[in-house]
Amino acid sequence: MNQQRDPKLPLLAVLMAGGGGTRLWPLSRPAQPKQFLPLIGGRSLFQLTVARLREILPLENIFVVSNSQLMPMIRSSDAGLPQENLLCEPSPRNTAPAVAYALAVLRTRFPRFVMACLPSDHYIADTKQYLALVQAARSLAGQGYLVTLGIEPTAPATGYGYVEQGDRLDSVDGLPAFRVRRFQEKPTAEEAKTMLAQGGFSWNSGMFFWRSDVLEEEFRTQQPAIAQALERMAGLLERKDGEATWKAVWETMPVLSLDYGILEASDRVAVLPARGLGWTDIGSWDALVELYQAHPELRGDAPGGVIDVGSQSVTVIRKTDSRRHLATVGLRDVIIVETDDAILICQRGKSQDVRKIAGML
Repeated sequence: MNQQRDPKLPLLAVLMAGGGGTRLWPLSRPAQPKQFLPLIGGRSLFQLTVARLREILPLENIFVVSNSQLMPMIRSSDAGLPQENLLCEPSPRNTAPAVAYALAVLRTRFPRFVMACLPSDHYIADTKQYLALVQAARSLAGQGYLVTLGIEPTAPATGYGYVEQGDRLDSVDGLPAFRVRRFQEKPTAEEAKTMLAQGGFSWNSGMFFWRSDVLEEEFRTQQPAIAQALERMAGLLERKDGEATWKAVWETMPVLSLDYGILEASDRVAVLPARGLGWTDIGSWDALVELYQAHPELRGDAPGGVIDVGSQSVTVIRKTDSRRHLATVGLRDVIIVETDDAILICQRGKSQDVRKIAGML
């Protein structure tokens, strides 16, 4: 392991903002996925993500990777990011090529840096604790580790991947750190219950930190095709006439996730357990309803024109200009979502299956 430390290395945040958010259909659509919906007090998860990072980073150090369909929405999000920091993928190829592209671009501006690779569609209640974890992850990444933030599990959830803690490392900024023994894909219900009872497991948050040179070395070792494309892209991006050629290079990279392509096979991955963040990835209507029930102030205005007789645990979310009434009678444990062109009626606890409806449509 390269233990070289450099406290002067800049921290650059790269936000991954290209997801489709099919589990929040009918509100989330390919042209407006969940990260850009005004779900939290009238603000989007993307806006909240940028606002959190702005407390420790200048806007010039925050970058976004997304696709051409979503770039107009990012530009109009009022996040204030410099236009040159919005990195547009020529086509979707999953997270490993996306991060390699970001590395290629950032190398033209910074010789060496720590990258925070972060989702743009998570809700985090405790910003102060989150930023403390970010700084600790930055320090640990500076030692040569590939760092992930592991969310402390509160239930035997089957919708998340898990990270198993290995040997204890030295504390970082007063926070415990561990080597990663293994990554576990989304488990069965029994596997999730066993891991929760055993302890030493975290939910895989998808929030990663690494030194630029360390990640490049991992690409060279594990994914040489991506490493070669990265080097070619970096050279072409520095040329005014290189845009068309680098896009052709992009298409040579395999469609591959960073978790599978790099992290699961690396021997220098570390995890910082993230406790008390009030974290949720709002990956389903159930998750959003639970958040609203715990924090009613996040929901915003209550829907108008809703009438109920004798129902229990029914949540109605209306995002429509329609003035029609919506009436419920004698229902129990139901989520209803209404937009201008669609209505979803879903039993509580079954909202993970909404993605199947979006796929059918």
